Amino acid sequence: MTKKDIMKRGAALAASIVLAAAVGACGGGSDTSEAPPQQEAPARQGVFGRAPAASGGVPSVVTLQPAEGGPAAPPPEAALLDQLGLAFTPTQLIVRSGQTIEFANSESIAHNVHVQFVDNDSTAYIADMDPADRTSIVLDREGGYDVTCDVHPGMRAFIFVTSAPYAAFADVDGGFAIPDVPPGSYLVSVWSSSADLRAQRTVDVSGPSTEVDLTSPR
Repeated sequence: MTKKDIMKRGAALAASIVLAAAVGACGGGSDTSEAPPQQEAPARQGVFGRAPAASGGVPSVVTLQPAEGGPAAPPPEAALLDQLGLAFTPTQLIVRSGQTIEFANSESIAHNVHVQFVDNDSTAYIADMDPADRTSIVLDREGGYDVTCDVHPGMRAFIFVTSAPYAAFADVDGGFAIPDVPPGSYLVSVWSSSADLRAQRTVDVSGPSTEVDLTSPR
């Protein structure tokens, strides 16, 4: 290879390097598409907010009663509280006044159902249950009820009875949400095992999302 050929090849190589640098500076060969915009979290629906945190291991309960009253709807079908795996299932249950509660023993050992009204620890119902037994009760007194098994003290559940058509348990920190609440004026009540934390107020539901703060009694 002559000296002239070597010089031509060097010039061509330098030109290719300059071209590659120019392409890189212009973003050639790279993905220039912008990242998609972040989606906003959907707005909370229904009536939601914060109630007092759980007290003594028992969560708060929020209920909504139409302020204008009106005829009461018939109670729903019977609710089931089962005994299985040395536990009550479910551990939390909301029922309407007049609604039947069925207790079942679905395992091969004997159990017991002991229902006590939280406000005064009075016994509302007690029954021994052999395997495959079923029994039912109706709790008309509104409020909270502890459910235990005298045979197995570690078994516990909680029942809340209310005449309100809308109700929900808050989480341990007090957050709650009740969906599908029609527009109108409602008496919103929060129940806590600590009587000092109970609260009640009127709220107007006029749209798909209504926030309520029940952390301070008034």
